[in-house]
This record gives sequence, C-alpha cells and structure tokens, in this order.
Amino acid sequence: ATPASKSFLITLPFFPAFRRRKAFRPQSTTPILTGMSHQRFDLTGPGGTEFSVLFRPNPRAKRLILRIDPKTGGPVVIAPSTRHAKAAEKFVKAKAEWLETQLKKQSTQHEIVPGARIPVEGVPHLLTRSSGAGRTKQTRSDEPLLDSPGPEITFGDRVERYLKLLARKRISERVDVHAERLRVHPRRISIRDTRSRWGSCSAKGNLSFSWRLILAPPEVLDYVVAHEVAHLLEMNHSPAFWARVEESFGPCKRERDWLKRHRRALHSVGSGGSAGG
Repeated sequence: ATPASKSFLITLPFFPAFRRRKAFRPQSTTPILTGMSHQRFDLTGPGGTEFSVLFRPNPRAKRLILRIDPKTGGPVVIAPSTRHAKAAEKFVKAKAEWLETQLKKQSTQHEIVPGARIPVEGVPHLLTRSSGAGRTKQTRSDEPLLDSPGPEITFGDRVERYLKLLARKRISERVDVHAERLRVHPRRISIRDTRSRWGSCSAKGNLSFSWRLILAPPEVLDYVVAHEVAHLLEMNHSPAFWARVEESFGPCKRERDWLKRHRRALHSVGSGGSAGG
C-alpha cells in the first residue's frame, strides 16, 4: 500500500471515520490530450478571495444568470449558448463583489485562536500558544496539539502558514507518486486558497491545490491529487479520465462523497474557502 493508503480508522468531531482500501497499481499508459468539457472563469474578488466560476450553456436560458449551485456550493454562470462565453466572463467580473459576499455567507467561520480545535490530516488538534519563542509545531500530551508560541495577535497567521507549508509538502509527495504512475510530468505546483475547486490543472501542465486539503484525511487529499494529475492526460471528466484516476488511485466514490459532505466544514476554518473537484 502507498503511504497515504495505510489503515485509517479514527472518529473525529468534524468528520466520521472510514477505512481506506488498497490503491490500484499503475498500468502502462499512452498520453491523450482532449479539450475541456466545461469552461471556467478564474478571478479574485475585491477582498482578495480567489474563486472559479463554472460556465454552463443552457438553451432554455433567456439571459445570463449567476448563482451558487446548491449541490456543489460553487458559483455557476448560465448562458443561452457557448457564443455568450465572453459576455458571461465580463458579467461575472462585474459581479465579483456580490459573488465574494455570497460565498462567504455559506459557512460560519471557525477562527484559528488558542483553545480552538481544528483537524490536521483528519485528526482534531487543540490549538495552543505556549510561552516563550519557537516554531509552530504539532505535539502531543493527552491529545494532539498544534502549538504556536509568539504574539496572540498573529497566532492565526502563524498557524495558517504552518498548515499551508504542510499542505505543500504532502501534496508534492503525492503528485510525485501519481505522476510516476501515470508517466506524466507536471510543470509547477501551487498551493492557494480558492473558493470553488479543491484543485485545478492548466493546459500548460501547472497544478494548483487548496491548502485546506491538509485538514482532510490523507486519503481524501490523495484522491484530489490523483484527480488533478490525471487531468494532465485527460483534460475533461470523460470515462477515459475516470479510468486514469482509478488506474492511479483506485475507486474514489467514498472520497468524492466525503468532500461533498464536509466542504463547508473545511471552508469554515480560518479565513477563506474552497470547493469542487
């Protein structure tokens, strides 16, 4: 079994337990590139929140409509046809402030402060601020702790920075594993705080991931990484794409369902948010 597919059975305050099965081993592959089945518009709101809006043509639509999808929690712009793509993008940019406000309303924020509990790799950690100086680190006494010595006013920033660095480390490790299995070569890996997707893959081969994946159990993070690495071969969500995901990761329905159920819980930690995948 791979490092991220070891036995995992812990009941969490945030998340119910589930056990990970063994991942599939890779088979030989032949790179195939196809066009994206859905277009997205990436933008940054006035408050600095990054999000991605799905463009969805619908012949029954009489005008441009921007809304939050109740199923995914992500923003969607609906247009009468694909010919309205440029107009839809302009419309979305004009509504960026409204969209940012609506997305922030979706979840009650849980501040990163001493005494709070947040999940780290699926395991709840008590946040503490010890006296003196030192680095932010995970420790354990009677329960797992995430300790960050220093001024209280910057406590949240220090903890979030630590989580982002940990996310980059874990994600980079899993990108290497899945890239080797699928015989692909990602160009660049970015760790961000987007609002509408857990990860993305650009046409240039750059991969981007939400740092909030480090809050989820390791097998969930691993699935998202496998998902985006598979896009280097199939830039769509066709049966061929899902075959690539299963080839590298194995069946992923449980992990996908977990992300849908706990999207808001992950978003509620700290300052921004993310979704999709």
